[in-house]
Amino acid sequence: MNSKSSDEHAGNGDDFSELQQQIERLESQLIEEREKHNREMKRGLDAFQKLQQGSAGEKKDRHLISIDGHELSPHQRVAIFVDVQNMYYAARNIFQSKLEFSKLLRHLLRGRVLARAMAYIVERPGMNQDKFIEVLRRNGYEVRKRIVGERNDSTNRGDWNIGITLDVLSLSSKIDVAILVTGDGDFVPLVDRLAMEGVRVEVASFRETTSSELFHAADQMHFLDERVLLHGTHFQPSEEEEEEEEEHEKELVPPRSRKPLRRARGPVEEDFDDEDDED
Repeated sequence: MNSKSSDEHAGNGDDFSELQQQIERLESQLIEEREKHNREMKRGLDAFQKLQQGSAGEKKDRHLISIDGHELSPHQRVAIFVDVQNMYYAARNIFQSKLEFSKLLRHLLRGRVLARAMAYIVERPGMNQDKFIEVLRRNGYEVRKRIVGERNDSTNRGDWNIGITLDVLSLSSKIDVAILVTGDGDFVPLVDRLAMEGVRVEVASFRETTSSELFHAADQMHFLDERVLLHGTHFQPSEEEEEEEEEHEKELVPPRSRKPLRRARGPVEEDFDDEDDED
């Protein structure tokens, strides 16, 4: 009887020992699984943080925020079209000065990709603009010149409106942004056409000579002032020059509309940090 009890007690001891060993193995497996889970969680958190940091850096690189709140991508392909005669007379009449074209280009580009920069000039008999054309080319502009003769028909107009329009339309599929440097309201149909094609249109001009229709049509306005002018360049044209160019000036620089401008698109009016170039 006692022998049987002893055997049963021994058997129970073996069962208890085996059960205890199983519990220890389970605890060890549980600890191992918990450590494995913690390692996986840590790797996942690290990957998530890296992804967040990468997204933030990518967003920072992708967008340049202008003062008026527009998000401008440095990957935008920008083409700039400068109606030189229009801007020349505007700067002369308002400020008795001249545009600084290198500063103008840098300001309008704003770190984006320059696809083309086109400058359109008109030359009349007796004028020699070779030096001026060379300055434009040195500053990154492609120059298109039209020589106006003495004919007074529609084929001999002293402006580039049709030529600029054709060039802009021919490039519209290759660019993201078209910047028209002019205040001429004749370009409103062109702006509307570009909007239909998904091209962003910005206009740069002096407030005093900007058509209100062009202002309202553009996606963004850059109102220019003396900060884009050549410092120390103040002149008064001679009476002979005034008489010779008075008729052309009326055509090239339309008077500002009496309709008040409304700030529907927040015109850009920030300070310019660029220093003047020595041309």
